[in-house]
Order: sequence, then structure tokens, then C-alpha cells
Amino acid sequence: MDQQTDKISIQSKPFQAFISTLYQRVGVPAEDADNVARMQVETDERGVYSHGTRALPGYAHGIITGEINPKPIPHVLAEAPSTALINADNSLGHIAGMHAMNMAIKKADATGFAAVAVRNSNHYGAGACFAMMALPEEMIGFTTTKTGGASVVPHGGISGVLGNHPIAYAIPTKVEPSIVLDMACGWIAWGHVGTYVIEGKKLPFGWALDASGEPTQDPHLARGMLPFGGYKGHGLAIVMSILGGVLTGGPAACNRTPETTPELARRGHFFYAIKVKNFSPIDEFTESVDEEIRTIRNAERADGVDRIYLPGEIELLNQKMARRDGIPLHPKHLKALEDLADELDVEVFWK
Repeated sequence: MDQQTDKISIQSKPFQAFISTLYQRVGVPAEDADNVARMQVETDERGVYSHGTRALPGYAHGIITGEINPKPIPHVLAEAPSTALINADNSLGHIAGMHAMNMAIKKADATGFAAVAVRNSNHYGAGACFAMMALPEEMIGFTTTKTGGASVVPHGGISGVLGNHPIAYAIPTKVEPSIVLDMACGWIAWGHVGTYVIEGKKLPFGWALDASGEPTQDPHLARGMLPFGGYKGHGLAIVMSILGGVLTGGPAACNRTPETTPELARRGHFFYAIKVKNFSPIDEFTESVDEEIRTIRNAERADGVDRIYLPGEIELLNQKMARRDGIPLHPKHLKALEDLADELDVEVFWK
């Protein structure tokens, strides 16, 4: 245990096998379980604990209660050379996302640009996982998703009306770390609010409102998330809602009603891939992005700033340390996984 943070270091390889076993115990096929486990553990390695394995107990109980289909049969509803719309058959969002992004990459390889939308899915974890799938193919990847509820306060409002939709991009480089931007339209994703609860921390002032519309720093009382950048985050949330929700055939989070069919009420996702070679020679492109990165990193720094980071750089450094020293996980995070393991009769390897 790290005495300074009270976190416990967990090695990635056995942890991934353990997570896969939990998924298989609730009926997820082994290949799908391995893929979801890999994405969630890699998300933990990157320090994004809100969207990694901490979400597993919720997913598992969703499968147990019949709210999530562990053995989906996705099918294509509409298709053209550079587009597709998929019904995910109430799948785990990670499986739907992998299927859709792989399809976008394959289509983009032929057409230069391709977009794939998904309906009837569930929470898909960290958007960066899917955007980064495009990097080995020398492509730019993008994704967003319709969130489960309306929780972001519109600019000038006092209660949640907008979804806290993610925006995730991955851009290839030559020798510098890839650009990976994964952000919410609110100040933080709601999963991070849960992390503040677990770690006993206060929210920064101005991030959230309580049920009466008053500012609060207590993560237990947070009911409405303010959009980052005021009207800018507000505008992006609306656009992402349309891409991840309305374009897939479902309503925006604020317009979901009891009469909305489950297929359309569930999560929608949107992905696209851009084949760089169709626009610029890949070496020229990546060298130019590298040059931009170095210029930004070497910019004059404000007092007290030791380093200027590029999007995704901190997460990459976290991942390198986690793979060397173990993933530092909070005891409450691990306790929730231990409780699920006891319920499913799976041995916990770190006890």
C-alpha cells in the first residue's frame, strides 16, 4: 500500500484476467470479456479510474437483472460505403463501440473518411479507448456518446437539462506521444464525482449545483454539473447530443419520456475515422504534428509551472508508471470488486 495515498498497487496482467473472469461469470463470452477487461484495465492504468474497472459492478448487476444483454447479436440497420447505423442489441457499450469503430476504420481505409453510429447500447466507458483504435492504422479517430441522463446545466440555467457527453479525439504522431483528447462537456464527467466521493475530496467551487440550484462543493449533494467554459461547453453538449443521440434515431437526453421505447432510450454512440494519407502524406503530417507538440511544450511557462502537457500526455505517463509499479487503486474501489467477486464465487488474487 502507498502510505501517502492509501492506494493499493495492483499488477495489470492478473487484474485483467480477474476482471475478465467476473464478466464471464455473469454470462459474457470469453472473447468479449477479455476485450472489455483490457479496455477497463488500460483506463485504470491511464489514471481515469471513474471510467475503468470501478464501473464493473454496475455493469455486472445490469446483466444479472436483465438490463444489459451479455450475448448480443448486433445488426446493421443502414449502410453506405462510408457510413453505417448499427443496432447493438442492448450490448455492453464497450463491445458495441469496438464493433462500430472497427467498421469505421475499415470503411475509412477504402473511402478516406467513414462514420458509424450506434443505437440500443449502454455505457461504453472512456471514449479515448475507441478514438485510439484509429492510431495504429494511421488515422484520426473520434467518438462521442449520448449519456444516460440530463445532468448538465445549460448556460444561464439552474438544473440539469443537457447530457454530459464526451468528446474524444486521437491523432497520430511520428515520435511524440499521440494527441489524445478525452473530455466531458461539463467540468468533469459524473464518474469523476464518484471518485471525489470515494476519496473524500471536495469539488472545486463553481463546478456543480445542488438540488436547489445553489453552488456546492460536496460531491454527495451535486445534482447539476455546470458546462465548462460557460456557453462554449453548453454549445458542445448540444452538438454531441445530436451526434450521439438524435442522429442514431433516439431523443436527446432531455426529451426522453416514459413512452420512449427502450431501444431508443438506451445509449447511442457516434464514431468516425479519417485516413490521413487521403489528405496529406503520413510522414509530413506526423512530423508537422510533432513539431507543433514541441513548440507548445517549449512555450514560455507561467511562474510555478514546471511543464506544459499535451492532451493525453499525463495519462500516458500514468500508464507507464502503472505498468512498471502497479495500478494505484483506492481501497473502496477494490472493496466493490471484492464484494462482486464474493457474490460470483471468484477468488480475489490480491487478498
